[in-house]
Amino acid sequence: MSGGAVEMPPPDPADQAQEATAEPGADPSATDSSATDQPAINVEAAAGVRTFQLVPEKSRMQYFVEEEFLGQAVPFITAIGATGALAGEIALRFDEAGVAIERGEFTADLSTLTSDRPRRDQAIRDRWLESSRFPIATFAASEVVNLPADAALGQDVPFQVQGDMTIRDVTNPITWDMTARVDGGMMTGAATTFFYMKEYGFDPPDVAGILRVTDGVTVTVNFVAQETP
Repeated sequence: MSGGAVEMPPPDPADQAQEATAEPGADPSATDSSATDQPAINVEAAAGVRTFQLVPEKSRMQYFVEEEFLGQAVPFITAIGATGALAGEIALRFDEAGVAIERGEFTADLSTLTSDRPRRDQAIRDRWLESSRFPIATFAASEVVNLPADAALGQDVPFQVQGDMTIRDVTNPITWDMTARVDGGMMTGAATTFFYMKEYGFDPPDVAGILRVTDGVTVTVNFVAQETP
């Protein structure tokens, strides 16, 4: 898989900054580094490797595909399916250079995907995606890229994560566009990616004379992860 154009951008960051005030008698040539010189990562507070485990009951994955119903008054709809059957953890190394991934693997049980149409869900499990045979999709994260130079703890930060995703028995490289915040012992955020079904060995659904699905899947994940000792 190659990282394609992402159709569902992550939420806009909501950065907050506190204005520093000088104490009486302070040297005006001195600056408060917490307000004006905040490093890419607050190394003193975050140095070393920190591990975050996904909280499934507070995390959710969705897929979005375009369906065309032939002969209908409104032929195109966006089909949406979702699951909360997610698991995984990521270990991040914080240092002066920024953030690096020590290890990270996440899974989703595709057989639990549900939408507004049970018949669609059953067809995905039995025929198209065959998630009843290949229920688990896996993403192995390898690298953080495009981290802003002014990224800081306690703020929403946009960046990308690269790695390999396995669906059915096919593995491809993929890039996720992310916005995440590390605040205390919690990591929260959203991730989005796009891929083609044929890259994973299955054709988009096509029921002659009734339904046709455009090849292209947007996947979003809203996640909460708790730091572990």
